[in-house]
Amino acid sequence: MEFTAANVEQAVLQFYHQGYVQHEVHKWLSDAQYSPTAWTFSWDLILPTKSVEVQFFGASCLHIRIARFWHELPPSQYQTLKEQLIERIAQLAKGPRIVLTRLCIVLSSLVLHLTPEHWPDAIPSLITMFQQDNPNLDSTQRCHLLLEILTVLPEEFVSSAMTHQKKAAVRYELEKSLPSVMWLLRNILNASFPPRVIEQSLKCVGSWCEFGFQSDVMEPIMELVFQSLHKNELFDAAVDTLVKVLTHPDIHRFPNTLQKLFVQVLGLQEMYDKSLHERDMETVNGLCRVVVAAGEHHTKALVAMLKKEGESREFAIAFLHTIIKMAFPPGQYPVDENCSDMSFTFWYMLQDDVFECEEDDYRLLTPVFQPLYYNLIQVLLQKVQYPEEAEFESWSKDEQESFRCFRQDIGDTMMYCFNVVREPVLGFFCSTLQSLIEASKTQAIRWQTIEGIFFMFGSMAECVDLEESIYLPTLMNMVPSIHFTNITLLSTALYMIGSFGEWMNNHPEILSCVLPLVLQGLGNSKVGTAATMALKDITRESLDHIRPFIPQILSTSQLILQKEILLERDALRLMACVGQVLSTLPIPHIMNYLDAILVPRLQHMQHLVKQEPSDAVQKQLVFQVQLLSWLFSTLHTDKEASESPEAEQSAQPPGPPAPKPVFVVMQQIVPTIQELVTKWKTEPTVVEAVSELFKKSLSVLMTDFKPLANNVATMMIEMYETTPHASVLDVARQIVLLFGSDTSFTHYINTLLNVICNKTLQAFPRVLDEPDVVEAFMIFIANLLKKTRSLLVSSGVNLEAVLKTGVVTMSVPELCVVKASCFLVIEFLNAGYEEESIKSVVNNNMHLIVDRVMRAIGGEAVRQTTEIMSDVLFACFKFHFPVLNTTLRACLQTEGYPSPRAQQEDKENFLKTFMSDKNNKRKMRDQVKEFSLLCRGLLGTEYVEVAKQLL
Repeated sequence: MEFTAANVEQAVLQFYHQGYVQHEVHKWLSDAQYSPTAWTFSWDLILPTKSVEVQFFGASCLHIRIARFWHELPPSQYQTLKEQLIERIAQLAKGPRIVLTRLCIVLSSLVLHLTPEHWPDAIPSLITMFQQDNPNLDSTQRCHLLLEILTVLPEEFVSSAMTHQKKAAVRYELEKSLPSVMWLLRNILNASFPPRVIEQSLKCVGSWCEFGFQSDVMEPIMELVFQSLHKNELFDAAVDTLVKVLTHPDIHRFPNTLQKLFVQVLGLQEMYDKSLHERDMETVNGLCRVVVAAGEHHTKALVAMLKKEGESREFAIAFLHTIIKMAFPPGQYPVDENCSDMSFTFWYMLQDDVFECEEDDYRLLTPVFQPLYYNLIQVLLQKVQYPEEAEFESWSKDEQESFRCFRQDIGDTMMYCFNVVREPVLGFFCSTLQSLIEASKTQAIRWQTIEGIFFMFGSMAECVDLEESIYLPTLMNMVPSIHFTNITLLSTALYMIGSFGEWMNNHPEILSCVLPLVLQGLGNSKVGTAATMALKDITRESLDHIRPFIPQILSTSQLILQKEILLERDALRLMACVGQVLSTLPIPHIMNYLDAILVPRLQHMQHLVKQEPSDAVQKQLVFQVQLLSWLFSTLHTDKEASESPEAEQSAQPPGPPAPKPVFVVMQQIVPTIQELVTKWKTEPTVVEAVSELFKKSLSVLMTDFKPLANNVATMMIEMYETTPHASVLDVARQIVLLFGSDTSFTHYINTLLNVICNKTLQAFPRVLDEPDVVEAFMIFIANLLKKTRSLLVSSGVNLEAVLKTGVVTMSVPELCVVKASCFLVIEFLNAGYEEESIKSVVNNNMHLIVDRVMRAIGGEAVRQTTEIMSDVLFACFKFHFPVLNTTLRACLQTEGYPSPRAQQEDKENFLKTFMSDKNNKRKMRDQVKEFSLLCRGLLGTEYVEVAKQLL
């Protein structure tokens, strides 16, 4: 259908009123917008007689033509377009706001393109034009139109795609117009215009801040903006303008002006108190935005004031206390108020600027900051607390999530506070906690306060000195005296204990205070995550001191695992803790504990394997295998603590070393796993769990895995033959690289390699639907080519078919697969340099490789692949130059190849520069990127220039 005004109008109305054809109509309308005929039909749509939808679409079409296809318009039509557009804006001045705003954006885009060459005095001209009498528009309407245009122009400037040179020229012209624009806005703000005009002028002030900050111009305007805060209909616009001005990047160059603005911000406290009393939270929120913006972007100025004694310091301290007061209004975040999350960035930046001070200044500021930060800490302690449980449960999921994130932000801010004030903060919380514990003996206290203190301690943990020996021992010794009657309180206490795991390694005497609570928490599924995390941190960081508690830890863990109290993830983490603890014992003791923990579990696993398949059985089997994997991941016995009394008592006479516990367990379970694989090999979750078990055991045992390798290889073959899976390839790679050189495994290795390659090639191209498998296969073969290529050559694998598959998959949509395939091809090229049989395969397929790379460079693949494709070409040049030279020249002789945009001269220049840079990888990448841009029609475009500026 032809792109005419009538057809477009019909399509727009159809799009808005007949939803069932929206997709087709949307595509057609998009094509219409980008059609050159839009220069013509747009005007017919922007008529007062048309519907709002049609007018808006016409204005949008015109904006696209001017913003993106300006080059289509001859200079002779510039003046006509300008006059016609201004006339149409005047016609629609009383029309729908959405259309008028859109047309003002169109005019802004036109101004940017005409300035300065074709309309050097654009802004003064517009101001003069709209100040002149118009029989169809009164002064208020003219003023509103002018303000609308001036407001959207800076926004259009920021979003427009212009070359750096053009943008600089336009900015210069607009900056010249800044005083006249601000003079206009000052007069409007002082006049008695309707509120909507004053509101628009406030928005315009904020918008034109983009072009600079002139103190003599801005100071009187800011007085008027602050006055506007007291008018309800202007409040939001005034707040937005103040925030833009206060955060202007140049305002710090005018300290006197900044000081005056700070004074005015401090003067908002009375309005804040009044709004808070009236529960006008919208106004409270807006005032909070202003004060936080003033502080957040001027922390250096505030620190500089604090360095000076006298009024300057007193003023800065008052300002900081005002931020605390106004940014943390009374009430529960986020249901009673939404301000308390605004100032967190400010406290981080303030901490940074304090640390940048000279050492003498820092010592001077510390006593100044302490009262301030203690005030902040007390507010944070109040804000971090949970509401009553019934109230919290009544909150929506979004509100609960907001509160969770809010607490995390408080935790970060608490860390900043500690970094400035240091250990006295710990003393403050210890004293507060001690008072609460004493008070709890005679009266009921809120558990939320204790929980908040624990949360604060946990937030500071990573910053506390590991040698701290005054406050933290006091804290930990108070833990046993607290009655944990609330789940949230217990959970937070456990997280706090875990966060000090590293510190406990220097203070092992504390373990006896906290481990009983941690082990108690294991028996409650509601705090299972916190308890297992705490145990993991303690056993990992304090392993050298955990020995006296091992029987208690292992017996409790065994009981909890048997009862299956915990959630699966928590049970897995607990099993990892068991492995960590067992690693400190001599092997005979380890085996005794493993027998007690694993024998019932292995028996249960054998029972499950023999049952008829079902979802429930499958889930249980996967869980049992995962438990073993997590146990193996931490059960390391290479460095046995031979100096311990247990080791001395269990010392073995000279002879072969005892097998590692992981090996013993694996020997016992291999028959069961074999049966499991035979029965469940079609289930991806089972295959993944079994593969993960083998990966963990291989990582622990390394060459000690040898007696198990044949059986495991057989299982890998069986699983991969059934369904290719990425996790199987990971295990296969480990086995081949570990035992490929051992002649006793040659048969199994060759079989494994052939099954993997043949099955993958047979599944092609269906296997492309599983990019993780394709990626893993490419990396698997590439690693073998890189580390043990002779094994791959002698295995009888069809290397040519593998290479062709790799080249084909260089063109798939998934970037990760493309990179893996290029890695494979590069390794083929590298190996071909030394291995004659691989060299012949590469040479026979050089045309295929070059064609795929050049097509990708020419535009058939996304631009993100250009660099890796360049690396493939670099490997071709480096290792196979003669055949590559011939092949590439032959390919580029084809007309329209690799892109119709690349002329023969372009291709010859590319070859010439490419050959000269063939030994420089970085330069070759640059040449390929430039040629790819040329092939895509992007070389020299504004889009690329803008992209370069952003990168």
